[in-house]
Formats: sequence, structure tokens, C-alpha cells
Amino acid sequence: MAIDLKKALREPMLHFLAIGAGLFVAFGALNPSEADNPDKIIVSSGQIEQLEAGFTKTWSRPPTPKERQRLISEYIRDEVFYREAVNLGLDEGDGVIRRRLRQKLEFILEDVSALTPPSDEELQLFLTAYKERFRLDPKLSFQHIYLSPDRRNDIGQDAKDILTRVQAGEDNALLGDPIMLPPSYELASVAQIRRDFGEEFAGSLASAPVGTWVGPVRSGFGAHLVLVSDRTPGRLPDLAEVRDLVAREWQLEQKKALEEETFQKLLSRYDVTVVPEQSQPQPAGES
Repeated sequence: MAIDLKKALREPMLHFLAIGAGLFVAFGALNPSEADNPDKIIVSSGQIEQLEAGFTKTWSRPPTPKERQRLISEYIRDEVFYREAVNLGLDEGDGVIRRRLRQKLEFILEDVSALTPPSDEELQLFLTAYKERFRLDPKLSFQHIYLSPDRRNDIGQDAKDILTRVQAGEDNALLGDPIMLPPSYELASVAQIRRDFGEEFAGSLASAPVGTWVGPVRSGFGAHLVLVSDRTPGRLPDLAEVRDLVAREWQLEQKKALEEETFQKLLSRYDVTVVPEQSQPQPAGES
């Protein structure tokens, strides 16, 4: 699905890089002594606010003066070790660092893609376009009588006998064999029935008549006699029922589309050459 952000955000990553580069140049021009002195570390009030905000988010309270000082000390320690590692070239050729930097750029894209919340019209279009993601399963209410292959020599004949008895009004709770599954289900989804009994059983129940005992119906456990009492067909829900889920899926699609669009635009700035692997020399006498 094509991305639909505001026109000003058509190339957000390029804008971000351009703004960042501009700020870097301007900062260097306005602060030549610091720009020319890589050994100078300044902990700005903005950085301290970020440290405090991170602490508050984690612990649900602001830091005490002692904790605030510890945060600043840890920040300085991190900065010293980071700069020394860069000076030693420890960041070069490190796959972990490369992945981390890529993740940071992807996080920026994720933040940008969240700047424009979707309208109900956009979500409705998304719900319609990806309806299979949100379609609600059919639901069934049923009872079953289990027939264990380990306890019975002729399940087919036993099923006929029990079917006659239960159709005559005999209490089905007194018939059949024990099983760990519940004897009845109330509006269970097809997915749940499939998980509990298997694909064949769920498929058989999809076409079973309502209000009549039928069987034997095969499952992964053996055989069952089944009474379907209610069936609710599957449907595409209204947006109001699944709005939060649709919004999350919409956001993920926007992020993927934005990431791919930005990557392609950034890629166009590079001349990429993939050197083919050299062919192995053939032994003498082979062509």
C-alpha cells in the first residue's frame, strides 16, 4: 500500500540528515573552540533533562539529587569510553555497531511515521484492503462424546449404538470415554477448535447440521459424536470493533513503506559495486 504522509514528510530521512548536517555546521561555526577540541566534553542542560526524563520514565519518579549526579557521572563515563573507542578505531568493521546505528535510523523513521495519525477513512480503506487479516472466524457451540480407540475394538459399531441411544434422549454425559478436553464448547472459534481437535475435526464441524447428533467425526484423539447447537458465520468486523488493531497494523505498514522509500532515495546517492566471486581454477585437462 502506498504511503500517505503529509507532503512535508515525503522524504523525512533526507530532511533529517540535511537538518542534522546543517545543525552540525552551524554549531561548529558558533562554537569554534569546542568544535576544534575533541577532548572537551560538555554536559548541556538539555542532555541532563533527557537523563532525568529517562530515569523518570523507568522508575515513575524524578531522580533525587544524588541519583541525578550519578546519572551525569555515568553519562560522562560513557562519553569518555565512547570517544576513546572511536579514536582506537574500535567502531570500524564491527557488525554489532553497524546494526545498532542502522536501528537508530530505523527508530527515527518509526517516530516520523507516527507523526501523522491515521484518519478513520484511512483506517477503513486499510481494513478493506487487508480484510483477511481482520476477518473474524466462524464460531460454533457444540457438545461431543469421545470414543477412544484404545478402549474400543469396533469404534464404528459403538458409534452407531451410542448415536441411537443419545438420539433417543439418553444422557450423553454418561456415554463415551474420558478425555482431557471439555465435553462442550460455547461459541468457540474455528481456530480454537482446530488447535484442540485438529484440522479434520474442525472441517467436519463446518458442514455439520445444527441441532442433530452426528458421527463418528474423526480427530487426532480418535472419534466423536457431535451435536452442533449454534453456528455464527465469519465476518469482517466494523472498524469500531477493531480500530486499535487496525491502527497498529496501519502504522507498521506505513513504517515499512517509509523505510523502503527512504532507503531507495538514499541508495540512489551511492555507486554500489558488487565484486563477483572469482571462479575456481579448473584442474588441467578439464574444459
